[in-house]
Amino acid sequence: MDKIEIGKLLTLAAGFDNRKVDRMTVEAWALVPEMAGADYEAAKAAVVAHQTGPNRSEYLTVGHIVAALRLGGRSTVAAVEADVRSAKARGLIESSWQPRAPLPTDVADALFTLREGERRAAAERFEFDQLEGVPVDVGEVGLRP
Repeated sequence: MDKIEIGKLLTLAAGFDNRKVDRMTVEAWALVPEMAGADYEAAKAAVVAHQTGPNRSEYLTVGHIVAALRLGGRSTVAAVEADVRSAKARGLIESSWQPRAPLPTDVADALFTLREGERRAAAERFEFDQLEGVPVDVGEVGLRP
């Protein structure tokens, strides 16, 4: 994002929490490397999700936006609950973890890595299945002539 987009983002946040948006705040947020490389629409969605989500009572900081961007937009209540269920099923967190509590960054990163590996494996299996003669016709299995 450029400084104009960061200013628009902070103005949006001000609509929720009456923050003061000035040049110094925009300059400070622009110094954060993750903000400079962020997509405006993704950051805007992160602001709205934060202001309407379970952490809405916390003052929105650049750290909240950076964390949400790292999660790839996985900050809605439904996405958090799905991630918690998935992390529990994989043994990444304790079964007592609250269903709407966002995952710690290291657990979220591990979950992303596991899901990405599973997605790639599924794509490879699909490509294999598209080859001519695959799957191999084994005939009538278990029947004797």
